[in-house]
Amino acid sequence: MKDRASNAASWLLCLPVLALLILCFVMPLAGMARLSLNAGGGQSGFGLGGALFEPGTWTVAAYADLLASPYFREVLWFTLWFGVAVAVVCVLIAYPLALAISRLSPLARALALAAIILPKLANVLVVVYGLKLMLGNAGPVNALLLWLGVIDSPVRLLNNLLGVFIGKTYLILPYTVLLLSVALARIDPELNLAARGLGAGPLQRFVRVTLALSLPGLATAFLVSLVFGVGAFVTPFLMGSPNQITVSVDVQRQTFENLNWPRGAAESVVMLGVLMAALGGGAGLRALARRKDTR
Repeated sequence: MKDRASNAASWLLCLPVLALLILCFVMPLAGMARLSLNAGGGQSGFGLGGALFEPGTWTVAAYADLLASPYFREVLWFTLWFGVAVAVVCVLIAYPLALAISRLSPLARALALAAIILPKLANVLVVVYGLKLMLGNAGPVNALLLWLGVIDSPVRLLNNLLGVFIGKTYLILPYTVLLLSVALARIDPELNLAARGLGAGPLQRFVRVTLALSLPGLATAFLVSLVFGVGAFVTPFLMGSPNQITVSVDVQRQTFENLNWPRGAAESVVMLGVLMAALGGGAGLRALARRKDTR
């Protein structure tokens, strides 16, 4: 009886969370999937005329259009390539930074993490427009490069792939650093001392102790960075050019400019499926990394 009462109490405590997930996650996703199976959708552009969709209809025409569209395949490939590249760069920058932070004193570590989190307290649009000012032809970045003699004339850092890449990396990097800092903080410092006592050099200690034990956290940080990178909208929209169109940007165009809501919903479902597949593969790799730790 006590076990049953305890299980019932546990389920009751979980009910608010389950209700929140159903209302804010499951139902919107189900609605989006249903919308992608509707017929119709205006094609006039910029919201001028046409119906958003035809209620009560069932068709896979939106998905058929996506599969037959070279344009969407190009956008999808660019989105995936961009997300992976940003995630790799974020991990490469964040890992040594998190490693250095993990070796600081508690007070210095708290101050360093606070400095990293600070930009996330500002509105993302404010941050992006600040980046645009910094990266502009008359901005401080070009001014510094000119003063150092690295360049002879201002370099174009906006409205191209480089600008989008810099902006998205800047926005994702704090999350990557925080995740890796947690993973590195869980490693017992005594293990490095033990490895040193057994004759392991600095490189061996890093590879066989620090890196090996932080692999699950590294995989998690990469996957989170990948999700943010693939879902990029603000930076490609504000800092890119028509050549840097991600799926998120195209969804906005299909729904709010072309009024083709089934097409936009279908693109969202396809992107979600690709992300779920990537996360599933990443979870498998993370499980393998954990198995290696336990051996």
